[in-house]
Amino acid sequence: MTSLIPIRKTTQPTKRRKKDARVALDENTILDGYRIGKVIGRGSFSLVYSAVEMSTGQEVVVKEYYPQHYAKRQDDNKIAPRSIRKELVFREGLKQFYNEALAIKNIKHPNVLDTCSFSQLNNTAYLISFNLNGRDLKWFVNSFDDALNETLLLKVFLPILSALHFLHKAKLLHLDIKPANILLQPDGQSLLLDFGASQSMDSSKRISKYRTLSHGYAPPEQYDRKRELGPWTDLYATAASMYYCIAGKMPPKSKDNIAATKLDVKYYSAHYHPSLINAVNRCLAHDESERFDNVDDFAAAILSGSKWESLAQYEKAFLNYDREAPATKQLLGDLTQYAA
Repeated sequence: MTSLIPIRKTTQPTKRRKKDARVALDENTILDGYRIGKVIGRGSFSLVYSAVEMSTGQEVVVKEYYPQHYAKRQDDNKIAPRSIRKELVFREGLKQFYNEALAIKNIKHPNVLDTCSFSQLNNTAYLISFNLNGRDLKWFVNSFDDALNETLLLKVFLPILSALHFLHKAKLLHLDIKPANILLQPDGQSLLLDFGASQSMDSSKRISKYRTLSHGYAPPEQYDRKRELGPWTDLYATAASMYYCIAGKMPPKSKDNIAATKLDVKYYSAHYHPSLINAVNRCLAHDESERFDNVDDFAAAILSGSKWESLAQYEKAFLNYDREAPATKQLLGDLTQYAA
């Protein structure tokens, strides 16, 4: 099998994006010991800067909470809600951003981005992470006219599933898995990024008005506050990300896709094991009860036909990660206390 396989690309009209009117921090601004550089990313709820830690010269990435439609920058660099009506959502979002920092600080897994520090300044908050080389999976897929073959697909997603298993054991959900939140490093390892939407599995702790939805990757239960979220929610998003890598396009928005778009098993089985295609299709079910409800079962299904019998076996061999090791259990215990 070659490293890449042909796929059918679809041409869609380009939509004109609304201009992002947010005012970034000036270059060379000193922020809690870090010298701010250029803006390297713009999300709906944050701006991301390159930066340097002044005491060590270490290159870092600074993520500033700055929701596009709810806040504005004042002359003194402080971030303020755009109006009294938008203040509640702004504050709830800030609380969620703070929760992201706490979550990342406690998560110690080889395939989760490690963080340096967290600062509360300018009436907002900043998350500082190590600056890692690499490109996100979305960029990688869009850079080629071919799809990832099965070997490469498993190399990307098995580490992500390992990270998810760790999170779910600690009663945490990621809730925003998508190709843009998977970083591919030069050494081939993949990292799970952006915990801005992460929540405890305890539904009573959900923030009522602030939420992140990535259309095409968010399952239908994330659009409906009455439906329960769980591991199956992250598995839908993971399967949707795999669908994107295989088909070259994201699935339709889930809440409008009751019949659930599926990969053509007959067509794609020429390049992927049928059990992998069937597992992806199962996790894209509109009804969460039809999906796998845990990471290990989903991993076992996509590994059928490979040399690996389980995700745990792969972790020991390639990630140097033993989920049964005392140190791992201690980390899980500490993180579970945080989630509670």
